[in-house]
Amino acid sequence: MKNLRLPLIILFATFIGSSGCQKNSKEALVPLNANIERQSSEVVFNNSLSSKETPACNSNAYIITLESKTQVNGNWEWIWSVQNSNPGNGNNGTVQDLSHWGMQFGTCVTMSSIVSAAYSADGTSWTSFTPVYQVDPSQGCMTTPVLKFDFGTTGSSKSYYKLVVNQNYEVGLTPGYYKSGKNTGCCTFDFSGISCGNVPDR
Repeated sequence: MKNLRLPLIILFATFIGSSGCQKNSKEALVPLNANIERQSSEVVFNNSLSSKETPACNSNAYIITLESKTQVNGNWEWIWSVQNSNPGNGNNGTVQDLSHWGMQFGTCVTMSSIVSAAYSADGTSWTSFTPVYQVDPSQGCMTTPVLKFDFGTTGSSKSYYKLVVNQNYEVGLTPGYYKSGKNTGCCTFDFSGISCGNVPDR
């Protein structure tokens, strides 16, 4: 009987010791996991801060449509509309109102090709302006010369932009840029505009 008692005591002591170690191991894991989760949250928070400082470029933020290209008195009148795709404050996928936008031309277009330019809130009443082709210093996403339409959008309403040229340019993909608020920022994109593919005779 004495011979059985000693192994039973050793076995019982071993069981109690291993149970204590398992309990301590589980307790040690809890703060470690909590710390990892906390660090993950901080990384996400820091990423969201950096994205606010440098907004991601969304080339589809505004819907740019070539509404018409019409011959008028020997010239060609191009009209585009710009519409905010998801109006808001620029957070959670929304887009702030457009401040202004512009386009870049190929070498076939010169300032002598441009007859006039205008913008409108309704496509009927137009405000004319003198177009210039130069770098727009108010943004940094297109650093080459552009023709700037200094008129934006309000909510989901379309704004309209007119350019009259004295040659029958082709319709093709044209580089453009937009500038909006701090959260949406600026971005470059391609749209249906004046192309230098083929320039038919007048």
